[in-house]
Amino acid sequence: MSHKSLAIFVLACSLSAVFAARSCYLCNSYTDYDHTACVDPMSPYPAVNYTICGDSYLCTRVSYITQKQYVVSRGCDPAGNTCNNIYNTLRGYYPDISSFNCYTCGVNYCNGVSGLYHAAEIKNEDEKEYENGNIV
Repeated sequence: MSHKSLAIFVLACSLSAVFAARSCYLCNSYTDYDHTACVDPMSPYPAVNYTICGDSYLCTRVSYITQKQYVVSRGCDPAGNTCNNIYNTLRGYYPDISSFNCYTCGVNYCNGVSGLYHAAEIKNEDEKEYENGNIV
């Protein structure tokens, strides 16, 4: 393979990776300097950053309560990283997590809107035990 052919091949591979990428908003109302930029309605860029994710990733919008604070987090996660996995990871950091909602979507900047498709709502163990006044 000549140097010219190799250069064209490398360029083609690079371009295919760029075109397969997905852009998602990236923020966290709990850890970001501006704690209000990520909550709904979300502040526009540049108040909220964005990230470029691979085609095997989905944009996510997660909300939950921890330490009596409502938190909204937006970003991208591997498509196989289900809302249950995200919940379990967060629960490891924040054992008091409650009112967890997880939304996923697959187009550029789709995690910037409120009311995304509701992929899953997971209740913490305390909430599960006393659903409708009954122990579950």
